[in-house]
Amino acid sequence: MLYPMSNERDRVISITLSESEWQAFIVRQPQPVLWLREQIRAEAGSPAPQSQQTAAA
Repeated sequence: MLYPMSNERDRVISITLSESEWQAFIVRQPQPVLWLREQIRAEAGSPAPQSQQTAAA
């Protein structure tokens, strides 16, 4: 079976934090990946996919 090609690509961001920075961050943001994704989408002006909007509500 053939699947259509897409130009969509996932991106990965990597940052280095000390253990104390990480611990302080997750105290304020218990779900850091979701928080970062929301911040990036807000800056980019793109809405979250429907499945994530309903999960966050």
